[in-house]
Amino acid sequence: MRNLLLPEPVLVVDIGNSNIVCAIYMKGKSVWTARLTSFKENTSDEYYVLLSKLLESTTLSEVYKLGLKDIPYIALGSVVPELTRIWKHLFSKYLQAKVYEINALSPLGISFRVDNPAFIGADLIANAYAAWQKYRTSSIIIDLGTATTIELISKEGRFEGAIIAPGLKTGAENLFSKAAKLYEIELVPPPVLLGLNTTEAMLSGIVYGHSFMLDTFIEKIKEEYSVLKPFQTILTGGMSSLISPFLSGLDTVDKGLTMDGFYLALCKILKQ
Repeated sequence: MRNLLLPEPVLVVDIGNSNIVCAIYMKGKSVWTARLTSFKENTSDEYYVLLSKLLESTTLSEVYKLGLKDIPYIALGSVVPELTRIWKHLFSKYLQAKVYEINALSPLGISFRVDNPAFIGADLIANAYAAWQKYRTSSIIIDLGTATTIELISKEGRFEGAIIAPGLKTGAENLFSKAAKLYEIELVPPPVLLGLNTTEAMLSGIVYGHSFMLDTFIEKIKEEYSVLKPFQTILTGGMSSLISPFLSGLDTVDKGLTMDGFYLALCKILKQ
């Protein structure tokens, strides 16, 4: 992590539309992760109980005698304002940690092609910053979440823009709900390109279709922004393992990119 280590431990919380991912970093590495469902109906008390029980059930709390109240710093990234308020209340009520919300206005050294980048999601910023710091080259970053996002950051740390498309699961669920004769299926690698039954046909359309879309975007970005080459194409997000075998333009799978980005952003802020 480029010698940007902080007093330990550090809690990173990434609040997304479908999931809330939490990670504890020690010595610059993630040593514990937990994934919660993004329920806006949950109170801060309920989230605190859930998170505490998850931490207590691991060997981390036994080995390091670590509890949530022992954490001095928290990096928070969120794209759900309602949950941001709930989690900030959790932190202020139960913890003594200093909380830093990471977003496009954080002083990270990233430059933008727009005057006001406030509309750019925290997850996009975390991915861009992590790619810039970890790979030190122009990076095309694909994040497979509720939405599929594709972004480009130059080796100089300039955010060149982004693409937002329906996510793999989001598109599939919409297909299942809108087509009367189609049914929900498990998303697995398609066995053939041209399906010989409904399940195979849907798997091909969903998985291959998403992969072909991503490969085309990668190719077009490399063409239109060729002045920024060479490029590193990075895939992250929960569906990475499913999609990565079908992408011809992919260089790296980095499932921890987003959480590393929030951690590294906190390091940058506190070292200034």
